[in-house]
Amino acid sequence: MTSNEDSTRLTTTALLLWDPDRSESMEAAMRIEKALGDRGVTFVKGDTNSTEPVPGAEESDVAIVIGGDGTMIAQARRLVDHDVPMIGVNCGRLGFLAPFSPESLIDHAQAVLDPDRAKEQRILLSVEIHSARDGLSRTLRAMNDGLITAGEPFRMIRMSTTIDGQDGPVLFGDGLVIATPTGSTGHNASTGGPIGDPRLDALMVTPIAAQSLAFRPFALHGQSTLEAVLHQVNEGTSLVLDGQIRVPLQSGDRISFRRHEKTVDFVACPGRPFWRILHDKLGWAASPGGYGGDLL
Repeated sequence: MTSNEDSTRLTTTALLLWDPDRSESMEAAMRIEKALGDRGVTFVKGDTNSTEPVPGAEESDVAIVIGGDGTMIAQARRLVDHDVPMIGVNCGRLGFLAPFSPESLIDHAQAVLDPDRAKEQRILLSVEIHSARDGLSRTLRAMNDGLITAGEPFRMIRMSTTIDGQDGPVLFGDGLVIATPTGSTGHNASTGGPIGDPRLDALMVTPIAAQSLAFRPFALHGQSTLEAVLHQVNEGTSLVLDGQIRVPLQSGDRISFRRHEKTVDFVACPGRPFWRILHDKLGWAASPGGYGGDLL
């Protein structure tokens, strides 16, 4: 960082979120607050462990979230209603959704805190669960994916689907993944689904161990709705959202997946485009044994 960049004053109000129970998260927050506070940034502080509404979010120009990918996902669900762009600072294992380190955020502060900062608009899922037991419905949200999983005792389950009201495929298998493009690198990719550019307006649908070679992964337009009706379940059959929220399911339950009405903006890290991060973090198309060049 040049001395000119270091002396530039920043007229930004930043929501700073971290986990006070993790020393590395606390240390990163203190370092960022000191370095950027000296340059004029005003901070509103919050706890990533809380599920309550975020005080000060409406008045903030940007949210700096310190943690791993799970923290970014949880805070995206929490902040989507506030229309505040998110900057992810990695203190976790992978850091796929949090591309900044404390150092790179401080070095690139002028660019990423500028109102014309480069942003990537990400969609979320709105998931409505219609209970066959009491007839009630509730709606939850997911940043990455919704997973209908067979659960214990791990027999195959059966569900029918409709797409925009039209009959879709019937699944006999271990479950179904419905992912956003952001979540396409998670459960979706692990079960053989396609990886999507996170800026896409689409939903990825991937069966888990389907008892049919004809049920292949597919992508829906972001304006589509997929509904699954459960006909045969196990005691442990569940809907899992973002790997963080679990809802037990029973025969007759209906689950509708559609795009959430709002989006969340992720602030891009300069010089770290999505495909570069995919290559570095997930070893995209790496040669066997980690070798480069010819295999022969």
